Amino acid sequence: MEPRSEPRAYTKVHFNFATLPYLTSPRRQLDLHGVALGLVRLPAGEGYTFTHSHAEQEEVYIVVEGVGCMVIDGELVDLQQGDIVRVAPAARRALKAADQALFVICVGGVPAGYPQHDNSRYLIDDGIPHYDDVPPWYQGDPAIQKRNAQLQQRMLKAQQKRAATSNSEASPQPQ
Repeated sequence: MEPRSEPRAYTKVHFNFATLPYLTSPRRQLDLHGVALGLVRLPAGEGYTFTHSHAEQEEVYIVVEGVGCMVIDGELVDLQQGDIVRVAPAARRALKAADQALFVICVGGVPAGYPQHDNSRYLIDDGIPHYDDVPPWYQGDPAIQKRNAQLQQRMLKAQQKRAATSNSEASPQPQ
């Protein structure tokens, strides 16, 4: 990794919160170096299809708009506008909107050494998806199980590609 240049004094971007996709990471737009930030907008009745945890990152979820719930290590936690929830790194978590859209800002501190991969979508790339841990709102749904299995296969292919690329870069090239 190349050493980072000194960040600008400030960076300003504008997002229309009403039209955001499920998850927006403004890492590059804001030139973030020490704060992980995710903007989460879930349509009414929809939620994550699997849980995730982190190796190191503690996260804070700030409910800006809407009503929903979050599963944290199997416990359902109701959410409403104004709630702030801290989640320990190893805790498995997932969000779901109730009968209206849910808008949440997720923030976390970034330990030294992150991101581990220069092309990472997120500033801290220590997330661990648990594709086999389906939240209660989708348990028993074969379409969700199939989708999660496809996502897992896509992730494994990407990891293999990344490993092959890093191995070829590390191997001395014949002259």
